[in-house]
Amino acid sequence: MSLLDLLKPAPKLSHTARILKVLKTEGQATNHQLNKICFRYGARIHELRAEGHDILSVKEKDGLWRFVYKGHKDDQENAA
Repeated sequence: MSLLDLLKPAPKLSHTARILKVLKTEGQATNHQLNKICFRYGARIHELRAEGHDILSVKEKDGLWRFVYKGHKDDQENAA
């Protein structure tokens, strides 16, 4: 790796990658938190589920949802 490679700015993460990062590090996130990342967080959650991520949706109260990250289906199969 050259010095020029080190000086290049890190590529920005996509909305989907940012949401996944929050879910993995925190274990959960509310719809209000995810809405700050991107307005269409529901579509990003759908994409993550299609990729095999197990994300549980829990209704807390009117207008507040909590998304709980349970892992990836490949991780669960390897643990068994």
